[in-house]
Amino acid sequence: MSEDIYIFGLGNPGQEYRFTRHNFGFLALDDFSRENNFPQFNAKKDFLVSDKIISEKNIFLIKPLTFMNLSGKAVKEFLKKRGIFKIGQNEPGDNIVLIHDDLDLAFGSYKIKFGGSGGSHNGVNSVIDSIQSKNFIRLKLGINSDLKKQFDSGADFVLSNFSKEEIKKMPHVFITINEILLSIISDGLEKTMNKFNRR
Repeated sequence: MSEDIYIFGLGNPGQEYRFTRHNFGFLALDDFSRENNFPQFNAKKDFLVSDKIISEKNIFLIKPLTFMNLSGKAVKEFLKKRGIFKIGQNEPGDNIVLIHDDLDLAFGSYKIKFGGSGGSHNGVNSVIDSIQSKNFIRLKLGINSDLKKQFDSGADFVLSNFSKEEIKKMPHVFITINEILLSIISDGLEKTMNKFNRR
């Protein structure tokens, strides 16, 4: 594990999107920032960033501001500014974490994965296309529920607001997400996957 760890939460900027299901990555990152006393996010051109040392590692929290379908633009910009990634010269690795919603997982569930395709998630696919690599950690947060039947398409569903009942359950979900991220930071990916993916 690198001494620098970069944790990206995916979502759409703007108050109107704050509590939409597609913004689960933003919400989880905000909660992790609060619970671990990160400084206020600083606004850059295409992203917000905050950093702090945890377990003797430099932890960076990044929220792309390019809207979900162009998330890769902000991820690429940040990585290039840090001087840790140049296309064709080196590959991202287990010090890069992408937190995002997942329509195939039930609300309240999660999955930790390394590599693989982005499936139907336009934000993840944008990151893969932009940095030309699939080699990074994904922390998938489930958003699926019976409420999906009320919408004409998955696209409409992910851009709808969480229900009041789901919002009430979020603090419990965030406790687990916090544990997962701290485990990745202190124990690494393999131990974290073995511990949490078996739950």
